Amino acid sequence: MFDIGGLGPNMYNIFYTPSRMNMSNDERYAWWSLVAWIGIMFFLLMRFTTGVELLGNSLGLQIVEQSAARLLGIYLSLIIAAIIAESVIAGAMAAYAATQGVESDERDAMIAKRASLASYWFVAIALNVIVFHVLASAAFGSPLISGLNLTSTTGIAFAILFVLVGAEVVNRAALIWNYRRS
Repeated sequence: MFDIGGLGPNMYNIFYTPSRMNMSNDERYAWWSLVAWIGIMFFLLMRFTTGVELLGNSLGLQIVEQSAARLLGIYLSLIIAAIIAESVIAGAMAAYAATQGVESDERDAMIAKRASLASYWFVAIALNVIVFHVLASAAFGSPLISGLNLTSTTGIAFAILFVLVGAEVVNRAALIWNYRRS
């Protein structure tokens, strides 16, 4: 499909796919789901931060303080977007698998476990970075990164949602990485 940098068909070029047919159904799901979760991440960043103008919205590291009602609306919008996106993708992939007679095997289960482990480590590291940032900010009297105040209601909501959505992005990226390498 793609030959990035002339690497050709080897296991280090994750974009190489000689034909569409050798991509498993779970890998197809991971690609579509990754695209959906990246879109959800951009939605999250555009609703919580300011900085650079992108598609008529602002995106950056400066958290914009908002009311609790607005935060609740953003939170519910993220949940609804995730449910709809994942439902459509899973339904389409299940329908495709049914028409093609595709079944998951041990390899798919092993790859899913590896991806879950990568996602777990992302969450563990991200939460430790957040705790360090909050404690260091309190100790020094100002945020370590200017504009990234995680001690307010908006900052806490942003940090938690960022980690949750980021974990899904990491999970899907790890799925794709492991499918391309095996």
